[in-house]
Amino acid sequence: MNKVIAYIGIFLSLLTIYSCGEDRTYEYEEKTQHNQWMLEVMLDQYLWADTLASYEPTWKSFFAKPSEFLSTLTSKTGQSDSWSYVEVDTIASDSHERGYFNHINTYGYDFKLMTDPTGQTTKSVLRVLTVYPGSPAEQAGLKRNDYICSYDSYKITSNNVSKLQKGVARSLEVRHLEVDDEGVFYWSDTTTLSMSASTYVEDDAFPVSSILDVEGVRVGYLMCTRLLAYPEEKGTGRTSDTTYRDKLDQIMQKMKQSGVTEFVLDLRLCNYGTLDMAQRLASYVVAPQYLGETFVKTYRNENHTSENITLSYDTSLGNLGLSRLYIITGSYTQGAAEWLIHSLQHTMGAENVYLLGEATQGQNVMTEEVGYQYYVHLYPVVAYVADGNGDYDYGSITPTETLKELEYLYLGGYGTVNEILLYTAIQRIRGIGQDVSENEEESDNSAEEGSVE
Repeated sequence: MNKVIAYIGIFLSLLTIYSCGEDRTYEYEEKTQHNQWMLEVMLDQYLWADTLASYEPTWKSFFAKPSEFLSTLTSKTGQSDSWSYVEVDTIASDSHERGYFNHINTYGYDFKLMTDPTGQTTKSVLRVLTVYPGSPAEQAGLKRNDYICSYDSYKITSNNVSKLQKGVARSLEVRHLEVDDEGVFYWSDTTTLSMSASTYVEDDAFPVSSILDVEGVRVGYLMCTRLLAYPEEKGTGRTSDTTYRDKLDQIMQKMKQSGVTEFVLDLRLCNYGTLDMAQRLASYVVAPQYLGETFVKTYRNENHTSENITLSYDTSLGNLGLSRLYIITGSYTQGAAEWLIHSLQHTMGAENVYLLGEATQGQNVMTEEVGYQYYVHLYPVVAYVADGNGDYDYGSITPTETLKELEYLYLGGYGTVNEILLYTAIQRIRGIGQDVSENEEESDNSAEEGSVE
């Protein structure tokens, strides 16, 4: 702390000298005070504050934007930190954006930019991966697995793809991909959709849940996009009259009442959250004999060891009584979702936590808002998140079975038996382990769809 004060004093003195004799100290201090404050906080609360202590920023670096200054600090620690971030009140953006989806101002869908899959042209198209509830995209009729081939009569390019994320209303040319008996891909039809202007779209933490009947076995499915207890209110004027925590409790109560004995947890879109919500979800799905045991532990720097916590699996919730669990992962899966996966695998054994999908991002640390000054919210990495045995030395989590959904012709709606990853999980529940590509046609009859919420 004394080092920071001394360094700032020297910094201000140099500025006075460089101002040709004119005392402009207060002007420069005002322009750099946010970054001076960030440095002070980082040296105290940052997980790797000890390695940052030897770094002395140049006086010019204090004039950088807050995000750029933070990036400068984190890059000097010798750690791979892509998780720390700042938010500035005057900038409206989604710090946890997934692909092309930013819920602060959006049309409300995520997509993949690719070359014409029919091979007939070299033009670019957009394959729609997710359409978020209540969004302009959903209201326009856009669906998962649609292909957008042009907008407002303009062709799709990598240079103008940002115009498909937000802005004024867009007219979309949408097509569907099919394959003939000879294995040749072709466009089956063309539709024009008109979207309203982009807007705030609430990124529902639990947008899809369903209960399926699989040969007499009740299988529960839950998609989680973020492990938060309350909806975000930033810039929306909305109130948190219904919490995500309550919604989770209601879903799990229904699962239990319906006699669910197998469960598929879809975390492919879950890229942030909190420890308490990860604990809550884990307490519902962990094998009941482990209730009361340690779920996670945190490890902060030496300045804040007294703030370390240990959370146990909550015995007060309506545990589903499962003996095994299936989890769908993807390239967006990170943070709280990974803490949950890592701890469940430690507790129940990796053989009882079957992962399907793609490798996760590898965030074994927790970020936390540690202060707010000068219109800047600072969220540095503050702790390692370990399992019950104290292991936090984990990175990207590799699935038991790697499946890349974009390699399949049909994706299917989330929570339905036609969705390729859920279908594969159902096959594993049935004890079928052969290549799912041989069974795609069977998927329509492999399970009877129950309630889809």
